Amino acid sequence: MDILSNPTTSQSNENQYSEVTIHQNPQAHHASGEEPTEHRPPPNWRTNIRMDEKLTICRKYYIAGFFLLPLFWLVNFTWHYKDAYRAEPFEEQPQFKHYVLRSGIGFIFWTVSIIIWVFYFQTQRYYHDWDFLTFNFPTGSA
Repeated sequence: MDILSNPTTSQSNENQYSEVTIHQNPQAHHASGEEPTEHRPPPNWRTNIRMDEKLTICRKYYIAGFFLLPLFWLVNFTWHYKDAYRAEPFEEQPQFKHYVLRSGIGFIFWTVSIIIWVFYFQTQRYYHDWDFLTFNFPTGSA
C-alpha cells in the first residue's frame, strides 16, 4: 500500500493504530487536497502489554533456554530486566526477578562453558588425536 494513498473504510476498520499526519514537503501540492496519513503504532507500544502476558512470555523464553538454546536466555534477560528490577513494584515482579536472574546466570554459564570447551579442544586436539572430530583434514605435505 502506498503511504500517500488514503485507506478505504475496510482498511481503516482493520487498523488499530491512530493516524499520524506526515509533513514531508511543504512545497508539494497533493491532488486530493488532504494531508497524507500513515498508520503506525504509538511510541509506547511495549507498555500496552499487560504484565501477566509479559510474565508468560518471560517464562516461555526461560524454558526455551533449557533446550540448548542459551540465546533465548540472553534475549529474556535483556527484554525483561527493566520490568524485573527497575520498574515500580507490582504483583508479578518476584516471578519476573526469578526468571530474569536465572536466565542471566544460565546464559553466563553456557557462554563460559562453550569458551572453555573451545579453548580445551583447540589446545588438546593433537594430544588426544581429536582431528577426526573436525571437517578439515590436514594432509601434512607442503
